[in-house]
Amino acid sequence: MTTNNLRLVIGASLLCLLMAACDKAPPQPEPAAAPPAPADTPAAPAGQDVPAPSGEAPPAGAAEPAPSPAPEPPPPTEPSPVPKPTAMEPPLDSMRVAMASAKISVPVDLRYQVDGDAMQGKPVTVHLAAVPRVAGARLRVELKHAPGLQVSEGPLEIQKASAATPYRQRLSVTRSGAGPDHLRVLVTMEMTEGMAFGYYTVPLASGITAQKQESVKQR
Repeated sequence: MTTNNLRLVIGASLLCLLMAACDKAPPQPEPAAAPPAPADTPAAPAGQDVPAPSGEAPPAGAAEPAPSPAPEPPPPTEPSPVPKPTAMEPPLDSMRVAMASAKISVPVDLRYQVDGDAMQGKPVTVHLAAVPRVAGARLRVELKHAPGLQVSEGPLEIQKASAATPYRQRLSVTRSGAGPDHLRVLVTMEMTEGMAFGYYTVPLASGITAQKQESVKQR
């Protein structure tokens, strides 16, 4: 092979190599690694806005959360009613002892006080105090009905009575022309031996008037 032919063969080979190199696509760069996915955040409840991250302003047009309403003050409480003063009861020592109709009677002392004299058609206040000498049960103080007398209250009833404890009752008594000038009081109390009872007489007059009547009788 001559020198010229050799040169032609080498040139053709180089041309083929150049053309083959041009046909290959340039290498593509490797894609960058994707950043890790953020942790799942809980969905906001319906009707509530998701607050913007710290340091960031909320996007334009986003509804601002409505301010919570101020708590309503409690309604004013009405002042408690002032208790009405009750009438003063007379001291036990100043009350007179009612006379029993029999020596053997219920072991209860009945004391009384009459605020004034029982005039016809004019009500008078009678204070009673039953004082058991022994303990008992079902103590009952009852005024016996008499024509011409009107009594405002019913009987006094005590389920469990203690010794030396006064059980009081205040009555309003109105006497008509034909009514008696005294009250008949029945006192009963249940004891271990059974039911005991006794009748007592309460005059419808004040202590001063009663003392005058007793002094006149003694003369």
